[in-house]
Amino acid sequence: MTRHSASAALSALRTALRRFWRALNETARLAVGVPDYGTYLRHHAAQHPDTPPLSYEAFFADRLEARYGRGRSRCC
Repeated sequence: MTRHSASAALSALRTALRRFWRALNETARLAVGVPDYGTYLRHHAAQHPDTPPLSYEAFFADRLEARYGRGRSRCC
């Protein structure tokens, strides 16, 4: 294995590990109910480009209201 190919392999491994780590973090956040503002911004830009996105604070307030503030509690 040449030095260049070893460097390329190491770079590819780092990239794969970063992707895996991001996916793991996103999965864990979704499992415990923590919304992802970055995902919201990407969705909003793609699906609603004519309207401004919610601010960080407004996004989390909206998600909390959606989860806990409307209608009956999910418990029991």
